[in-house]
Amino acid sequence: MQRSVAACATLFPVAEKSNMLSICVVIAVRNEAQYLQVLLPLLAAQAIDVVIVDDESTDASYEVYTAFRGHPIIGLEYLPYRGYFSLSEQLQAKKQVYDKIKHDWIVHQDADEVLEHFKPDLTLRDAIQEADEGGYNVLNFEEFVFLPEPHADYRHKNYYTDILRYYFFEPQKNRLNRAWRRSANFDNILSGGHIVLGDCVSLCPVNHILRHYIVLGNEHAKRKYLHRAFSDEELSRGWHRRRTNFTEHHLTIPEKSSFLFRLDKYDSRAFRKDRPSRKHYWEWT
Repeated sequence: MQRSVAACATLFPVAEKSNMLSICVVIAVRNEAQYLQVLLPLLAAQAIDVVIVDDESTDASYEVYTAFRGHPIIGLEYLPYRGYFSLSEQLQAKKQVYDKIKHDWIVHQDADEVLEHFKPDLTLRDAIQEADEGGYNVLNFEEFVFLPEPHADYRHKNYYTDILRYYFFEPQKNRLNRAWRRSANFDNILSGGHIVLGDCVSLCPVNHILRHYIVLGNEHAKRKYLHRAFSDEELSRGWHRRRTNFTEHHLTIPEKSSFLFRLDKYDSRAFRKDRPSRKHYWEWT
C-alpha cells in the first residue's frame, strides 16, 4: 500500500532525556519490516531515537515502525520511489533530517545493520559516549557480514540472535564513518555514505562493530538483489558495482568458504579479522 509523500520530516513530540547524550539514528527503508521488528527494540533499549525515511514501502514496514512511535521512533519522512534504488536521494533526505533535529550525535544506519561497541556488554551508546568524552567527533566501524546456512530462512526469525556465520568485509580501511557529532555539520553524500567530509574531523582511533545481515536466506537474496534497478547517474559514478550483473547462481549462499567464520554465541565480540574479504560472497566464485 503506497502512502502520501511528505515534503519534509515530521517530528513527533519527545520527552527530554536529562543528563544523557542525545543520539538519533536515521534509517532509510523500503520494504524492511523483517529487519525493523528486530532492530527497533535494540535501539529503544539504548534510549537512542530513530527517524525513518520511508521510500514508499509496500510491505508491513509502516505498521512495524509506527508501533514504536515515541520509543524509539521520533520522526518520519516519505521519499518518492522512482522505480530504482537511489542512494544519493536517500542521503539527501537524511541530510534534511540532520538539519532539523537537535541531537548531540547522529548515526547513518541501514535497516539490515546492527552497530555495537567492540567490547562485550557495551553498546552503541557506550561507544558514542566514550568518543564524545574523549573529544572525538566521528566514529568508524568495521563490517562483519552475516550469512545464514545455505538452506535456512530467517525472514520471520530473530536473525540477530540466530545467525552466527560471518565474514570480515574490508575492501579498504576506515571506510564506515557512521556516527558523528551533529554540530560539526559533516557531509557524507559525496562518498556514498561511507566517509564524512568537512572541517576539523577528529576520528576516534578505536573501531567499533557493524553487523551486516545482508540476506536472510536464498529466497530473500533473490528478491532483494536479483532484479534491483539502480540510478543510472550513480552507476556512472561507479557506485553499486558489487550489486550488479550477477545471477541467481551468484546469490546462492555458500556452504563453506575460507573467509567464513562462526561466533560461539550471538553476543560474542570475538570476531576474526585475520582473513578479510575484499569482495562480497556473490563474488567469491
